[in-house]
Formats: sequence, C-alpha cells, structure tokens
Amino acid sequence: MPTASPRYEVISVSLPRALVKRANALIPKARRSRVISQVLATFLDSVERRRLERQYAAYYAQRTAREAQEERDVLAEWAPSDDEAWAILEREVARGRRPAR
Repeated sequence: MPTASPRYEVISVSLPRALVKRANALIPKARRSRVISQVLATFLDSVERRRLERQYAAYYAQRTAREAQEERDVLAEWAPSDDEAWAILEREVARGRRPAR
C-alpha cells in the first residue's frame, strides 16, 4: 500500500527590501529559499524559547518556599542516580564500546 507523501504548508512572509536585496546578492539562487527558510525557522524557535523562559520565570517566582524545598530534595535524591549513569557509560568505554553521541 503506498504511503502518503508528506504535506507541506505554504506560508507567505513579507521581508524587508534591504534584506531581500542582500540575500539576492550573497546567496546562490538555488539555495536562497532554503537559507531564508532556515533563518526564519531559527528566529521563530528563538521567539518560542524566550516565551518559554518567561513562563518558567513566572512559575518559579510564584512558588512557595515549601515547594522549592521539595524540589531541591527530589533533585538531591537523584544525584546518586546521575553518578550511577555516568559510571555505566564509563564502563562501556572501558570495555571498548563506542561512546554514545
């Protein structure tokens, strides 16, 4: 049974004239749309990361001292688990296994 081809959404964006002129002068025509798409995607990702950072900051600012202490306690309990995980990885390297990427 043939699989459906991936669907793409076309988005129209107006870019500043100076940016378009610069892109036309610097980037080969065959790669121009990919470069511009990647730059826009990177920009949108950074906007999303900043929004998420603000949400985390707001969340942590409104927590009670008790909630903060409970979280620190849980993290302290995980410290030995982190050490165990690193020990496992070090043993794999010592046995000649390729390190994880």
